[in-house]
Amino acid sequence: MILAGTGFRTDPRAHGEIADIFGRRVVSLQLVDPRFYHLDTALTVLDDTTIAYYPPAFSYVSRAHLATLFPDAIVVDSADAYAFGLNAVSDGRHVVHPVAAVGFARQLADAGFEPIGIDLSELLKGGGSVKCCTLEVYP
Repeated sequence: MILAGTGFRTDPRAHGEIADIFGRRVVSLQLVDPRFYHLDTALTVLDDTTIAYYPPAFSYVSRAHLATLFPDAIVVDSADAYAFGLNAVSDGRHVVHPVAAVGFARQLADAGFEPIGIDLSELLKGGGSVKCCTLEVYP
């Protein structure tokens, strides 16, 4: 499945096109807090079955959908979400995240992941963090 955000910068009609192109189910998630304007600021995929997310960034319906799809998700608190802690990158074990997201780091370790905090406080001033510094290439 593909998780796709909508609400501030993405038209939900694009989700149908993505489903057609990739031949996969697209789960549309509505963002409702303008501080979390892209999905990668409010949710991160940690491995094939685990996500972490900040519930207040999403509509009630989207929160319910996430809770059903990912009952064991890591729910991040406001301090870590505001530090863009969810703008992270995971290889399924190691999770590179903003060093300021200390609570999230503990949650990751408790869940069996290896958190790697890095200081991107200057990039945060411009509205980005770890995920914004990546380029994912899929064969």
